Amino acid sequence: MTHKDKKIKYDTLIIGGGISGITACYSLLNKKKDVVLIEKSSHIGGRAFSFFDPSTKEIIDNGQHVIVGACKNFINLISDLGLKNKIVNSKNFRVPVVAGGKTSYLGSRNIPSIVGLAWSIISYSHLKKSDRFKVIFGLLKILMSDIEKETNKHKIFKDWLKGNKQNSSTIKYFWNIIIKPALNDHIEKIDTKYALFVIKKTFLQSQKNLFLGYPSVALSDLWQPIEKKISSSKSSTIKKGRVKKLILEKNLITAAELSNGEVIQANTFVTTIPQKDLFQLFKESEISIDSKLSKKELNNSPIVGIHFWFDKLVMKENYLASADGETQWIFNVSKNHQEKNFHIVISQSAAWNWINQEKEDLKNIFLKEITKILPKSKHAKLLKYSIVKQPNATFRCTPESDESRDIKLPSIENLFISGDWTKTRWPSTMESAVISGNKVANTVLNYMS
Repeated sequence: MTHKDKKIKYDTLIIGGGISGITACYSLLNKKKDVVLIEKSSHIGGRAFSFFDPSTKEIIDNGQHVIVGACKNFINLISDLGLKNKIVNSKNFRVPVVAGGKTSYLGSRNIPSIVGLAWSIISYSHLKKSDRFKVIFGLLKILMSDIEKETNKHKIFKDWLKGNKQNSSTIKYFWNIIIKPALNDHIEKIDTKYALFVIKKTFLQSQKNLFLGYPSVALSDLWQPIEKKISSSKSSTIKKGRVKKLILEKNLITAAELSNGEVIQANTFVTTIPQKDLFQLFKESEISIDSKLSKKELNNSPIVGIHFWFDKLVMKENYLASADGETQWIFNVSKNHQEKNFHIVISQSAAWNWINQEKEDLKNIFLKEITKILPKSKHAKLLKYSIVKQPNATFRCTPESDESRDIKLPSIENLFISGDWTKTRWPSTMESAVISGNKVANTVLNYMS
């Protein structure tokens, strides 16, 4: 979709077509505002998109995204788009965990909330009896705790775990299974506040909010209603367009100049791009910022996805976690998307060990892993594979990240900042992006009123 009218002055120009940007765009469109959305890539959705992989001739997601019941803002957005039926809900988090060739389950389909989780832990065969009660103790401590006070005692989550009766076994067979994929980092680096927040929101909520969900369609299909809404209005989307600089007059932005020389005018401007790109845009626009800001730049963490297609069924579950070896989580894409093939994806969080490895090596390593976790794969033929690397998948939730997220930007009246990395309390998730997008849309509307 291209820019419709180069002479029009839009109500709002949004830089970045990720989830935060498209949420803000959708909110403003609903208020009858004319918006131009500028995205540097060929797709909207940011770090949640699908693409055609020429090596396999398949449409695949760039990463496996999971939604929990506490993601109210994201769920509301999907509902507004008429796609709530495209999110599969697994009630009460019944997660198969494979270790030592055996499967045990975390969570109960029939018993809700922490009671069901505690009940499943009591019979969780990957831990000895005394360790099961240590996990339950830890969860009860989180349920009753003041997160801020707990953070003051232990900044790093690993220290909090050790200070609350957890050992190497409970960390390996329980806490790591949850926290590593949720925060995309190692417990030695994660801020305790974020870890406790995620656990409390994810597991210790009311029954109606307790579920694990995932899209039943390709990720890019979720954003099609927004693209249709834009195309049926006076608004526009510019893909493969990079904002070279913002044009500043006194304390107002008057226009944005694209890398192709085009200048687009608007009354208000929203940037939803990553923090590092934002600092670079300010530099190119000759907008002065505090020199300390660049020193507070957020660090990022990688994710690697290993897609395998087999000639026969190798996995019956929708998803499972592995507590042995290198493999973390496996998702049954064929079952989840109702595809007529045998497609699974291994999702590796905090993937520094894998991000620079050759794809052929990754295939061999994880194919060997799969034969141990999924015995049926020993008798199946691998037809094709694809490796998806995301070096900057999420920002890191370290103790320093709060200060980095709470940056003070130049005083420019009509420039507004959004993105999952801004101060939303949530880690780097689709929920954080939607919260930020809604917030910035409301701020823009208040400014224009």
